[in-house]
Amino acid sequence: MYNIFKLLFSILLFIAHFLYAFYLWLVNQTIYFKQLDDPWLNRSTAEDYKYSLRKTPSHLVVSVCQEEVSYDDLSKLIAWSLFLEIPIISFYHNNNGIIPEKVFHVFKKKYQNLLPKLKWGIEFNDDIKFESKNSINGYKWEPRIEVNVLTSKHSKLQLVNVLQNVCHSKEEFSDKLVESVIGNIYPLIEPDLVVICGDSCTTFGLLPWHTRVTEFLILKTHYNVKFCKFFKLMETFSRHEQRYGK
Repeated sequence: MYNIFKLLFSILLFIAHFLYAFYLWLVNQTIYFKQLDDPWLNRSTAEDYKYSLRKTPSHLVVSVCQEEVSYDDLSKLIAWSLFLEIPIISFYHNNNGIIPEKVFHVFKKKYQNLLPKLKWGIEFNDDIKFESKNSINGYKWEPRIEVNVLTSKHSKLQLVNVLQNVCHSKEEFSDKLVESVIGNIYPLIEPDLVVICGDSCTTFGLLPWHTRVTEFLILKTHYNVKFCKFFKLMETFSRHEQRYGK
């Protein structure tokens, strides 16, 4: 009987220690991420967590087809992607729901000091690019991230243009020919991560020929998104093995 009580006491003690350790870990995580609402304001601490990621996406696409666009939150995602050294971020809406000019002006208002590190790509006109460089105020333009806005036209028109070019080609039809035509018409690397904002995991026609090896993750909403949620998505991606068509 004594041995049974001793065993039960040991088990209860182990559970208590485990729960206390878990509680301390949870408190630590909460405190940390409260401090890191914007990693650019606490770089020394954030750097350690950034380099804990085994990998980051080379091309991140954020799909906001299921929500009204919050430009303030898109700006945060751009800044955080820059901090995590993600070289390309694209925002996708299948019904032309993203206004490139608003993306630029809201970002400029919030993060003007980061403008020298940005390259404005697809759908950003020459006026925006000129204004961006003109707003650098003496700093050297050294872009480390490219920002794009994608719509359904980049999928539907791409398909039409590819078919037309393949049909008019004198080369024998092959996978290499199709890939070559796609690369010429749409010179953007395939996204290795798509974050879908909303309840359902649907692509809404996003780049059908560019998502063969893409990882898809869900973010319930991009409204008031916190860095901790964004970082957790990057952690999940970092742990996953890329499918490469498997």
